[in-house]
Amino acid sequence: MTLRGEYVSVLRVNGLRTMCSRADVEAVAEQQRIELQGLLEGTGHVIEGWYISDPDQARVAVDLLALNGCEQISRMMNADFHDIINERRLRWPQVMRWEDACYILWTRPAVLTREEKKQVAAERKEQVKAWPKAGSGQRFTLRSELMAGRHDAFVARVQDSMSNLGISTTLLRADESITLARETLYRETAGSGWKPTLVGDPVMPRLPDDEKQSKKTENLLWPSLRDQIFNADAENQGGQLVTVGDYTYAPVDMLLGPEDPRPFSELLNTLGRKRLPWRSSMILEGGGKAAFAIKETGATMLGMFPGNKDITRAFQAIKRMRETENHNSVRMRMTASTWAPVGEDKLLRRRAADLSQGLESWGGCKTTRVPGDPLEAAMGSVPVLSLGSTATPALAPLGDAMSMMPWMRSASPFPQGSILFRKPDGGIWPFDPTGGGVREHIADIIVAPPGSGKTVLGNTILLGLLLSSAAMGNNGVKLPLLAKLDIGHASLGFIEMVRNALGPDRAHEAIFVEMQMAPGFEVNIFDLQVGLEYPLPLEEVAIDNFVSLLATPLDGQPFEGMDQLVGDVIAEAYRQCTGVAGGNPKHYREGIEPLVDEAIHRLGLQLPHHAAAEGDLDSADPTWWRDVVTALIAAGEHRLAGIAQRHAVPVLQDLIAAARAPEIFNRYSKIVLPTHETLIDAFERYIMAAIKKYPTLSEPTQLDLGDARIIVLDLARVAPQGSESANRQTALMYMLGRYLIGRNFFLHPEYADLPIMPENVREYHRSRFTEMKETIKRLDFEEWHRPKEAPQVDKQAIRDVREGRKHNVQLSFISQRSGDFSADLVGQSTARWILKCGDEREANEMIENFKLTPASAYVVRNRLPGPGRNGAPFFVVMNAAEGKYEQLLVNVLGPIELWAFSSTPNDTALRSRLFARMPSSRALRCLAIVFPGGSAEKELARRKALAMKSSFLQDEQAQQGVMDALVDEILSGQGIAGGLYERLEAMDEQQRAAA
Repeated sequence: MTLRGEYVSVLRVNGLRTMCSRADVEAVAEQQRIELQGLLEGTGHVIEGWYISDPDQARVAVDLLALNGCEQISRMMNADFHDIINERRLRWPQVMRWEDACYILWTRPAVLTREEKKQVAAERKEQVKAWPKAGSGQRFTLRSELMAGRHDAFVARVQDSMSNLGISTTLLRADESITLARETLYRETAGSGWKPTLVGDPVMPRLPDDEKQSKKTENLLWPSLRDQIFNADAENQGGQLVTVGDYTYAPVDMLLGPEDPRPFSELLNTLGRKRLPWRSSMILEGGGKAAFAIKETGATMLGMFPGNKDITRAFQAIKRMRETENHNSVRMRMTASTWAPVGEDKLLRRRAADLSQGLESWGGCKTTRVPGDPLEAAMGSVPVLSLGSTATPALAPLGDAMSMMPWMRSASPFPQGSILFRKPDGGIWPFDPTGGGVREHIADIIVAPPGSGKTVLGNTILLGLLLSSAAMGNNGVKLPLLAKLDIGHASLGFIEMVRNALGPDRAHEAIFVEMQMAPGFEVNIFDLQVGLEYPLPLEEVAIDNFVSLLATPLDGQPFEGMDQLVGDVIAEAYRQCTGVAGGNPKHYREGIEPLVDEAIHRLGLQLPHHAAAEGDLDSADPTWWRDVVTALIAAGEHRLAGIAQRHAVPVLQDLIAAARAPEIFNRYSKIVLPTHETLIDAFERYIMAAIKKYPTLSEPTQLDLGDARIIVLDLARVAPQGSESANRQTALMYMLGRYLIGRNFFLHPEYADLPIMPENVREYHRSRFTEMKETIKRLDFEEWHRPKEAPQVDKQAIRDVREGRKHNVQLSFISQRSGDFSADLVGQSTARWILKCGDEREANEMIENFKLTPASAYVVRNRLPGPGRNGAPFFVVMNAAEGKYEQLLVNVLGPIELWAFSSTPNDTALRSRLFARMPSSRALRCLAIVFPGGSAEKELARRKALAMKSSFLQDEQAQQGVMDALVDEILSGQGIAGGLYERLEAMDEQQRAAA
């Protein structure tokens, strides 16, 4: 509330949640007119559209929005991500700018009737009597419940109307509003953390030296806002400039409104390209018709003169709009300012000229840079402090005026985040990969042709999660649980970056595994949580899907009854491995697991012996692996118990015996298939073929991922393509890989109370499952087109997506075409990331599959050219708390990140060769210096062409030769890498100084 009795609120305009065409903008502006014109009929309410853009403050904004938090997480994890964070700190401010937009909503005493004004005056008089004199302090006794009620209704009406139109807004608190005003007035204080002292805040009493002054009660109350806000003198510099604090300002007033009113976004694009610091204020007041009645009459009377005919026609047009379409007219004023540091007058005058030209190109406005009083003009573009402007008032139809207000920006649902994307106009778009409380369910689809940056984007999100609050759990700060199935070495650079940051003692927490069909890579799909005899519910589903895929013909059409048979056989196989009647538990043999043998002797465990089963000639007095598991659990050796348990559970061979169990055989042996064999015979045939073809799937697990929390599993060697058989194997490997790296992601504390949970591990698993459930986890599937022909894989993916929210699991599916994702998977996804579309057919298919709006379809077709010098543009459709967000953004990374995340074959080959010759962190620095664009493709292609011209080498030989030569140049610091090691030394010196 102001000293003049006005009420003021600040509504931050985050922007539009969805893309808009020019027609959409006009429609939204028209809807705003319909919603709000009743509020602006009289003179009591005022809407002030305020906007600021400041590229010079991008560094401060980048730190506050993202990098300070990333640094804090990095320190708490005891990991060194200095190179990445410092590179972002240098790179992002070069291409981004800080901006803000608000509706300043004013309610004046004029909104009251004469009787209401008398009531307010009496109310205030009573309050003055009841409270001590405030003196020069804050006049809290001026408050009026009646005015406050009118103002609150006004604010709520504006906010609701904007929300209904897809415009995201946030109502600022009083302290945030005053901080915004002070930081706008004194740009040098931006990001300082200053906050005002308001009524109700703790305040230290003042004690002036003057005895008389010290006795005044105002010294015990809250100091005035003007004393808190203003801390430097202002001085006019002639008739155009004014110095306030550390900056000199040049105001520019709108002299005549536009001939063709344009959306505010067009002004943003024009001035954003110039990286110009500027702010503006557009004031819309009611009472426009009454204010201009005399001028209208005068213009009509003097219409005989040529100079007044245009004005007369304008008044007539406004009158027709009012009478025929009920268009209200408002009194509109607009003032803007730009600034430069004190002493930089030449720079300031150039900026003022650019600002004036930008405004005049915005629909044909006319501006003036001589406002009369530069201080008053500059203060007119400072929010909250006063409602005034030196600009010439214009009579504007409310619909035209609303289209010029600063609401057409790209809104982000996240106030901050560990990742910052760039808007096309240079603005900052924060992204919180944890969901930030507005994305409770995260299931992403990322699609683009090869070479469009989808792998880079996926790794960017993984790194963002690593440096976010996802690392903060109830048991301290740890690496989040991140897992990825990939084809090839695209993510090796990411893993090496993380390992370097963790240091040699913790490098095992991030691993890259090349899956192979070789000894040491055995994985048994039937493994259990330690101490259990049967799988947990979601584990059971995954196992059923895997075995069903094994027993499905290559054409993908399962046999009738096979799903039921698979479920019964798996249950029987687990039953037979227990000590129940008719069971056949597996016998413990020393020498199979040396770590387990050593623990048994070291701990002096007494293991039970059992009577040998009838016909069992292997052991007359056996000990079961299940007994070893139980004994190790009792000794507190849960990890070793898990190793022992690998030998106590079924393997693929056991399914054959389980299928011959009398109960199952009698139930399914009568089903005869078109192949003239029984269902059980067909099942046995498929299982035997799988055992022969995939020997690593039919043995107890040997592949141990240890304590790794970030895992990339490369399936390139085991996931072929080209034939139905190869596609089947690939689908199996995706299922197996998902089980290997993600089976613990779906644990939940409620599972500890299931009947299948033994008492001796109940509390152990409860604490484990609780920690796992509370930890944010992410599971990425690259090259999703490879297993798309297998319905079991899609079925498992959809099940994971549906269960992901309650288990705190994020999922991401990455592929080359939108058709690679089933309709169910697309329907369940909560974000679709599009980096590029291929041909027109793919564009149409993508638009149809993702149900894009016409404005979004235009973006997908025309504004996604692929990665370039200024980043990789992408279009995202995301479900968040307020609804659906559709935005065109750019992923901007520095050269170190680009080299770490690159999946281009030549670049990954060059990176791998350097990794083999020097520490990976050093290699990434070298590549970033020599090739700051993040790729050596053009240089390699140039050298290969030269090599083939000068010799008779084959293409492969030429490629090999130039690659080796380039590696040698980088290692020696010669040729294209000349001066490399001097720059590396400078970087090391800079890092040492920062430390």
